[in-house]
Order: sequence, then structure tokens, then C-alpha cells
Amino acid sequence: MEAGLELTLVLFQVLINALPGTLVTVLPLSITIGILLGLGRMASDNEIAAIKSSGISIWRLLPPALALGFIGFLLSLLCTLVLIPKGISEGKRLLNEAATKRPDAGIEERTFFDSFKNLVVYVEKIDPATRLWHRVFIKESSQPDEIQTIIAREGQVRADPKALILNLRNGTIVREDRNGDTTGSLAFESYVFRYPLDRAKLEASKPTFEELSISEIRKRVRGLITEDNKDLPGIEIYRRRVEVFAGILIAQRFVHPLACIALALAAFPLGALYLGKSRLNNVSIGLVAVFAYYAFTLATERVARSDLAPPEIVLPLPPLIFIIVSVYFTRCVDLERVPSVFRLLLKSISRVRPKAD
Repeated sequence: MEAGLELTLVLFQVLINALPGTLVTVLPLSITIGILLGLGRMASDNEIAAIKSSGISIWRLLPPALALGFIGFLLSLLCTLVLIPKGISEGKRLLNEAATKRPDAGIEERTFFDSFKNLVVYVEKIDPATRLWHRVFIKESSQPDEIQTIIAREGQVRADPKALILNLRNGTIVREDRNGDTTGSLAFESYVFRYPLDRAKLEASKPTFEELSISEIRKRVRGLITEDNKDLPGIEIYRRRVEVFAGILIAQRFVHPLACIALALAAFPLGALYLGKSRLNNVSIGLVAVFAYYAFTLATERVARSDLAPPEIVLPLPPLIFIIVSVYFTRCVDLERVPSVFRLLLKSISRVRPKAD
């Protein structure tokens, strides 16, 4: 908005472009809490017990919960494969548009501004009413053999969508070569500093991996080593690092949506357990399961980033393990049998208590 973008543009484009990334995180948690609340209410009202006593297996209740997880999986997959890359590209386009409309929007008091290439700007104080700058420091290194440093007492930005134009007053220009030796200096009372903004260059900037499709990511990785750079030292190490990052990014686009199915299946047996009249008991245990799932996910990502195991193998482990364990817990709840993990936990507690007494 400071750069001159309309409020409707900010609300309906910037926020909408950021929404898919949030949905990927929110959908699994929402589905899990919904299943826990629904089944927890049935368990607290003894409806689950009535279903079992009538000879109906609780497996008959699984399809609705699984359908919710599958719908969340499809929506998350749409976000990770299509909407998130497009949203990042559109967000960069809007930022470039803001930069060309008002290039000084990101400059703040007592903060080094280095968003533009070969340019550093520092302002001691900015008058909010007149936008007059006080005690300005500028360092420009766009020339191949010269660095220009400008120190001015005052300055003001002139509106121009094609360049950053500053009307500077009462200052000094110092020119140096690349070795740091001074080649000349000049004092001035008034000086117009112009830094051109190549909008076409901004729009044609190379997209990041997050903006690319899976096929485009693989194509870029294959094109890292060419005939011109294959003999450079460290090129193979660099390529391996990029391959690991690309593999993690591609795997995450499928693994993150699987959290909807994995957590939906995990919420089903936890919600069907009778843990008292309060439905929040089931929700509390379910949130512990969610925390364990994402802690496991972060651990596998760390293993993949350290190149200890292929990301295609290690990243899908959290949803697959949770699905297997959830099916086992569901079978135990259906047979009204305490899972072996719980039995071992109870035995450990019973052994520790006499020693504590």
C-alpha cells in the first residue's frame, strides 16, 4: 500500500495468492479436530458402545472419516502442485510492480536498504509529512571499475516509475576504484542522483524452484552442468546439493497432502475411545498425535537435508507409519483390546511406582 498498490489489489490478490500455502497446513489439523470432536461426542454419549453392542463394527464408521481425509488430500495436492507455485510467481510480480511504482517504499529510517542490485541506501531520518530525508548515505557500484559513495545532508525522492531519482542537497561525492583507492571527490549544493529501474529485467528474473513445476525442476537440475562449467572446481558438490534440495521439494509436494489421510486415520481410533464425558479429552490426545506427526516430519526432513538418506524414501515415512499404526489401533478399539504399546507403558509405570514409594 505504501508503494501505491490499491487496497483491493492487496486484499484480493496478495492474500489469495498466500492462501494455498496456509491451507496445506490448516487442512490436516482441521480434519483431525473435526473427526475427534464428532467421534468424541459419540463416545461420550455411549453411542459407540451402543453400535458395538448391536453387533456393528466400528469399521463401518471409517468411510466418512476417510472420505474427509481424501478430500483434504486432493485439495492439498492441488495447492502444492498448482496453486502455491503460481501464487509465489504472482506475489513476485506484484512486488516488482510495487518496486516500479514507488521504489523508495521499502526504505526506512536507520536501516540499510539493499534490495536493488549494486545499490545501498541509508537514511538517518525521514519526515513522514514531506518525505524529506535527513543525513543520507548512498553507495553505488554499478560501474565495473568504479564505486561511488554519496553523503548528503538532505534528500527527497522524485516520482518516476522508471528510475529512483533523488534530489540531494549539501553533500559530497567520493569515487573509488575496486581496490578501495580514492580517485576523486566533489562537494555539491544540489545533485540529482538517478538509478534506472529496468522493469523488463525485473519481470524476466529467473524463477526459483518453488515457482516451477516438477518437470521444470528436473529439467533445471539436469541443466546445471554444461560443457562450459563441467570442469569448474566444486561443481559436482554444488550439483549434489541442488539435487537434494530439488528432491526434497518434489517429495514434499506429495507428502504434505498425505498428512490429511494419515491424521484422519489417526484421529479415528482416538476419537472412538471413551475417555470420559468431556470431548476435549479426545481432542487433547489427538493434538499430541498431531505434534508427534509433525515432529517426525521435521526429523525426516533434517535427515534428507543432511543427505543421509534419499528424500524420496525418508520423507514419506511419517504418513506411512501413521497410517499403519492407525489401522492397528482401530483394530484394537474394535476388538476392545488394549494396544501392546499401552500395555508396555502401563507395566513400566507399575514397576516404577513401588520403587518411588
